[in-house]
Amino acid sequence: MSEDLLKSFSKEVMQNGPESTLPCNLSDQWLEVLSAQMEDFFENDSDECLSLPLMAVLHILFAKNEGAAISETHDRLFDHLCNYRIELGLEEIRRKTHVSVEPANLESILTNRSVAFKQSAN
Repeated sequence: MSEDLLKSFSKEVMQNGPESTLPCNLSDQWLEVLSAQMEDFFENDSDECLSLPLMAVLHILFAKNEGAAISETHDRLFDHLCNYRIELGLEEIRRKTHVSVEPANLESILTNRSVAFKQSAN
């Protein structure tokens, strides 16, 4: 993972407020980058690509905890990464198909939430 990519993600995404790493608020570019890195991690067992997704998950956890310190086990962090991967996929579906999915918000993300799907008329 290049240092430039980490700096760009921090500047372009994370510094834009607590909700900036929600998949619905990511630019198409960052949605694609994060999705590709999550796929590489889960499909190829490549730890090299975990930095950005982990930064995004930690950013969300800090936002959910109103900036206070957080403490999570490795297993729980892995669960959060799995949930974030699903949310990235749902957002990609929402943007690229005629399937309507309610985007996650700070309250619902990383919670194994129920998701309703509707076919949109577009």
